[in-house]
Amino acid sequence: MSKRCREPERTCVGCRVSQAQASLVRYVLSPQQQLLVDYRQKLPGRGVYTCCDIDCVVKAVERKQLQRGLKVPQLEVDSDQIVMAIIETLLQRIENLLGMARKSGQAVSGSQAVLNGIRRNEGFAFVLLSDDVSTGIATKVLSAAENRRIEVFQMFSKGRIGEILGKGERSVAALQAGKLANAIRLEVQRYKRMSREN
Repeated sequence: MSKRCREPERTCVGCRVSQAQASLVRYVLSPQQQLLVDYRQKLPGRGVYTCCDIDCVVKAVERKQLQRGLKVPQLEVDSDQIVMAIIETLLQRIENLLGMARKSGQAVSGSQAVLNGIRRNEGFAFVLLSDDVSTGIATKVLSAAENRRIEVFQMFSKGRIGEILGKGERSVAALQAGKLANAIRLEVQRYKRMSREN
């Protein structure tokens, strides 16, 4: 009988809490001795980790834990630059995953199509509203989603959502439940924590 492999854990150098390595953000040094955010945890070399949370990044920088962990005391580190690099990576990752959802037919877009899908209980994992959605559409979608207990995230412009989904402007999109939707939800939650958005 084979033993189940335990997921490796690492300690966040900001809050000092041990967590599954996959849930943390990894940092490494480039050959030029610059700090790199290794979000996909693929780069070679010694790594240090923080939670995907702005407070942990700031604490790690203030306490010089990144320099200590990478054994480079003179390394120049700026918490704002690190946070921006993580946010940019998260946004790109969310866009890529939404594009995959479009290609695999797991994304529905357009306010009427999404509202009809919610009312017919078509198994949406969550709804995405654009930042510039009209108040009237937002009210209808939020009310329908709340009735079905469907989570709603608000981000990107309607122009950007349309581009990602290969359409014209789209102020509303929804994702079918499944692994892809779960992956997008995770990245959106991380983005919200890093950007301090509710």
